[in-house]
Amino acid sequence: MKIIILLIIMLNSFDGIKLNGEFRYTPQAKQKLFHDAILNRSENGYRDFLYGGAAKGGKSESLRWEAHRNCLQYPRLRGLLIRSAFPELQRTHLSRIKYDLPMSVGRYNEQKHFYTYDNESVLEFGYGERESDFAQYLSAEYDFILIDELTTIPFDFSYKLRSRLAASRSDFIPFWAGATNPGSIAHVDVRNYFVRKTNVDSERFSQYNPDRVFFLPATVYDNEILLKRDPEVLNRLKQMSLSDQQKYLHGNWDIFEGQFFDEFFESVHVIKPKDYLAYEQIKQFKNVAGFDYGNQSVVEYMFMDYNGNVVVYDEWTDKNGVRSEKVKGLKDFAVKRGLLKIDIEADTNLWLPDQFDVDNSHYPASDFIAVDLRLNKVSKNQTSPEKHRGYRVACNDAVKDYLHWQEEDATLIIKPKLKIYERCTQLRETLPALITAKNDPEDIEDGQNDHSYDAFKMGFMTLYKPREPIKDTRSEWRKRLDKKKELKKKSIYAA
Repeated sequence: MKIIILLIIMLNSFDGIKLNGEFRYTPQAKQKLFHDAILNRSENGYRDFLYGGAAKGGKSESLRWEAHRNCLQYPRLRGLLIRSAFPELQRTHLSRIKYDLPMSVGRYNEQKHFYTYDNESVLEFGYGERESDFAQYLSAEYDFILIDELTTIPFDFSYKLRSRLAASRSDFIPFWAGATNPGSIAHVDVRNYFVRKTNVDSERFSQYNPDRVFFLPATVYDNEILLKRDPEVLNRLKQMSLSDQQKYLHGNWDIFEGQFFDEFFESVHVIKPKDYLAYEQIKQFKNVAGFDYGNQSVVEYMFMDYNGNVVVYDEWTDKNGVRSEKVKGLKDFAVKRGLLKIDIEADTNLWLPDQFDVDNSHYPASDFIAVDLRLNKVSKNQTSPEKHRGYRVACNDAVKDYLHWQEEDATLIIKPKLKIYERCTQLRETLPALITAKNDPEDIEDGQNDHSYDAFKMGFMTLYKPREPIKDTRSEWRKRLDKKKELKKKSIYAA
């Protein structure tokens, strides 16, 4: 039987896919905005697209159907749709691909994970979360690349895939698109690149142009089909804590599932420029700095005020500089601000000779000390993996202690003891973006960009003093609510 395929595209607007008079896919209003942005990329200039935000917004579905739309419209296209792991790929896409279109339109090859359309277009499905997983895709070329749950894959890997875009037809403009919830390993990069379009690393993304980047926020309210089918889903989300509602209901990119320091809020913990102290005033307090050394080096400067609050007031960063450049850069930074006499609690690897040191009596720290920078080797007590973890957990607990705050009736009844100057961009970006380790709720997941946090905690631990016990002033209903929340969190980790 001959199949009549009709892509409903009117006035540069995509309204769905019909087969023999029956709609196989009709985008909802927000999904339509996503499809139309890609459809009209020759006019709007966008080349990178993200549909991201809250859960249950219909993001993954629209991503797969965007692949169908292009492959059905243009013969002999080659597309790639990626997820971080095969079980998620199977659950979200492969289990549904057979029912999207009839066999007369295309066939899915379960061994190769290819869907081949009758017009010779091919949609390849892939997965990976390590660099080695992506080698097979980097040797191919694609007209479009789609990445589902973009934040679950290191962003450098996803961005490298983008280099494999190449048009197979003169009438087709290649594009790179993703869909995702906030959170996970690439949260900061994805948020900066697509959502905020600020603080994008110019070395990693040298040709970045925000005018070519499209972001569409998603919420459960956008999924009218789900709300009609299961109206209680909205009530269930609204019954969550206010913090969890921000994650799952509103898709807030500053609050997300798995966030380690989930009490950090810019409005609570960040000091604006109008309230900065002068450096001469700052030096009247007890000062210290923390230094994380490596390819990317960071120094965080902080002081403790007379009320026992820790204030991070400045930071120095260097990426990819050779040792002599790092030494000069930090020295100049400290001299300019009058901070040369500040003690710096420094990473232990500064006392390890590297390939540039001719003998074991010379090491990176000696070069910094030689220019009058006051480096002290931080004591981590990490003679074994267990003790190393113990040090990290102790640091994490201490930071959480000073970040903690409590609000009741829009009034702070417990104030945080940690504040950060707005100019400390790296630390402000890093703290709220760190995610919890998959198998250890007391630690932070490996592989994140945590250099500024590592630098900060080295200095912070020399100032930290546990809070005095505070009388619990919460109302009884609030105590019960918080207890339920804590039990729920523990049950999730136990599962």
